[in-house]
Amino acid sequence: MGAHGTAAGVSAAAQLRELLRQRLLPRRHTALLAALVFLFATRPLIGDVGAAPILFSIALIMVMLLSLYSIQVDELVGERHALAAQKKRSTKTGWLLAMPAVADRIAMAFVRNQYVITTGLAFWFCFFAYIIWNEFRVILRQKEVTGETIALSISIYLLLALTWAIFYIVLIYIQPHAFNFGAAPTSSAPTGSEVFPVLIYFSLTTISTIGFGDITPLTLQARYAAVAEGVTGQFYLAILVARLVGLYMSRTAGRDGEDQGSGSKGEKPT
Repeated sequence: MGAHGTAAGVSAAAQLRELLRQRLLPRRHTALLAALVFLFATRPLIGDVGAAPILFSIALIMVMLLSLYSIQVDELVGERHALAAQKKRSTKTGWLLAMPAVADRIAMAFVRNQYVITTGLAFWFCFFAYIIWNEFRVILRQKEVTGETIALSISIYLLLALTWAIFYIVLIYIQPHAFNFGAAPTSSAPTGSEVFPVLIYFSLTTISTIGFGDITPLTLQARYAAVAEGVTGQFYLAILVARLVGLYMSRTAGRDGEDQGSGSKGEKPT
């Protein structure tokens, strides 16, 4: 009975893995983008009370798992032995960064210690920076523009904003007066869980170079970090647009060449 139950469990796990591969694999970047949009929309739509922090944590873990899945299955170019070693190394590094981050997210529900929070945020920062680096390499290797390519491009842009927001939160724990959150007499600086969505908002306005001016960096480190984010966002968009246009032009040129070749073969000699 025990052996039969174990075999059934293994079979069910194999079926689930195959179903996941068939359904999620072709749309993994779209799924990651949907999780990121849900993550960014959770706090503005629900607020900071009730189930909002829990939903935010669930969305954050979903983004983490989908990011790990993406870097595990994205195909690389090169020899099979080297690719297998690189894939194994990427997976191991990703999980080594993800496990402490998740553990810290759970610990934050019970322990509100500055050092615990800062350490966990540092792991989150390193994890997302690692994901961005891997995904950016993937998009540079794309050979055609598809819906998944566009979804991946947007996901990297949003991940950049999220990663910088995490850096700002670490900075504000180290330097409590790193930012000015408004000059109105009735305004007050966000505290605790409120600071994360506020700094995500600041990160999004900074990377898009909108710059409303309602939140301003005060310390030298915060100012240079904000400038670096704005410059990175503009360089990313420039590189991305150049890459996508190049892929589209090469694909169009290839189709034109095929059409000309077909036309030449169809002509009768005179």
